[in-house]
Amino acid sequence: MSAITSFEVLDNRISRAGGKPTVLEALWDGDTNGWFLIVSLYTEIGTLFSKKQEVLQLGTVSFGGDIRLFTGEVPAWPEAALMKEWGQKASEKYGLTFYFPSEEPDDDCPDWTRRHLAIHCADCNKLMMKPDSPYLPKDICYPCHLKREQNDRIIKASPCDGGVTLYMTKDDSSRQISYCTHFKDFTIAPFVNDFVQGQLQESEISIVTLGREELIALKGQLETAIEVMLQAYKPPVIEARMKRFVSVYSMTYKDHSYDLMDRSNREHDQLGGLLYAHENVEVAIAGEQVYQFFFKKGITYRDDSMLRFVNYAKEGKTERKEIHERYKGMLTPAEVDETLMKLQKIGCVAVDNDEIRMTPLGQCIL
Repeated sequence: MSAITSFEVLDNRISRAGGKPTVLEALWDGDTNGWFLIVSLYTEIGTLFSKKQEVLQLGTVSFGGDIRLFTGEVPAWPEAALMKEWGQKASEKYGLTFYFPSEEPDDDCPDWTRRHLAIHCADCNKLMMKPDSPYLPKDICYPCHLKREQNDRIIKASPCDGGVTLYMTKDDSSRQISYCTHFKDFTIAPFVNDFVQGQLQESEISIVTLGREELIALKGQLETAIEVMLQAYKPPVIEARMKRFVSVYSMTYKDHSYDLMDRSNREHDQLGGLLYAHENVEVAIAGEQVYQFFFKKGITYRDDSMLRFVNYAKEGKTERKEIHERYKGMLTPAEVDETLMKLQKIGCVAVDNDEIRMTPLGQCIL
């Protein structure tokens, strides 16, 4: 389906649909690229005694990928705000009903013809189909279920130590290279594991640095591993039935280009990972930069949530009272202040009277 990028595009498709427009519907759906809205139009055709309803899909609305869920971008789903605006305009112009049951991604909402089978979510009141899974509550939608779980982890200050981030840094500038839930999942982990484990500290945030000497050694080890894999390298062969799902990309190593499949080929995955790691190490060495691994130990979901609120929702700086307001009804003022004191102590935020600011260290562990 083609994209709807403005009200003018939507208006044009409604006007060309034929019949009398009765309902404009916007429902969420998703694929490997993220969430999007499918916009459909219900129309009536025929005479008084032989009316028939038809449904026409007008297109999709999407702005940005699902990274917004992790960055805390506000608003996270601008397509919802635009769809509301466009739906209101269409309703006024055509006298139709605008049906948009959820402003946040949720593909469990009923379409217009099945709304009588739905119930209202006990938390957000939107229409939802009752879940079949025995592991989910029957009275709330899935997003609200996740929100309850997340709020519970914040209230209990559950551990949030998972995740290691790798940065390439020089002086005060840094660039994130990769993030893995476990250190062992980094492509370069087998080559630097002994050094890294020997440098880890017993602190809330442990930073392990690979300097120039370690990076030069790592480059040599990567080249050895790459040469071994290149001896067995075979160009991509994609079956006709898989061409819809698999694509080919190229990487260069020592002035030679190698075509690799982006999925369904374990050897290509491994070789691509090694080539990418080698490319980054060369950049770091040439630019006199270092690698820094950031490990977390003792960080809680409460800490993480507060850091994300300041860093993303408040763009790195806010007032203490705004943090109190954000967690009102969830945390006591004393709990908020204790958390800020902890984050200040470990260097994640700077506190100047009642102004709270993110530090580079705090940004690096998100």
